[in-house]
Amino acid sequence: MADSPRLLYWDTSMFLCFLNKKEAERRKIAQDILENARKGRVVIITSWFTVAEVIRPKAVPPGQKLTPDQISKIEGMFRWKWLKKIQVHELIAFKAVELARNYNLKPADSIHAATAVIENVDALHAWDRDYSVLDIILNIEEPKMISIQPSFDGMEPQPGPTPEDVGEKGKD
Repeated sequence: MADSPRLLYWDTSMFLCFLNKKEAERRKIAQDILENARKGRVVIITSWFTVAEVIRPKAVPPGQKLTPDQISKIEGMFRWKWLKKIQVHELIAFKAVELARNYNLKPADSIHAATAVIENVDALHAWDRDYSVLDIILNIEEPKMISIQPSFDGMEPQPGPTPEDVGEKGKD
């Protein structure tokens, strides 16, 4: 019998790096993991809360908004059948409160961590957020390439929006 695919929780930073042209190296890694998820080799889990954070990230300057077309493309990404989205329900909310209190996490980070804990993932992937305080209850991993190939030359088209699709925040 084949091994079950690894369950990987992605916080918002993973999706933002995937969509950001300035994050070329991290984007390659995210793209590789997404491609492996599309093929069933891993399962990517995230919270529906992530959608709101990706559509309106904190780093976007006031007054700068994504266009309806850009939002539609990002929403389409969150409708991929091979991306498992988890509702923020009562159990996750109360676990988030516990984690925020016990580990001094910000509310958004506590929702991501609680979802990962409740879903019993194999690892939480994140960039630009420090979840290391949770390493006693959750496996925190630096995201890395899964595929063996040295480049994406000759691979099937990427599994989602490009940095160009989301405009200004992805421009150099």
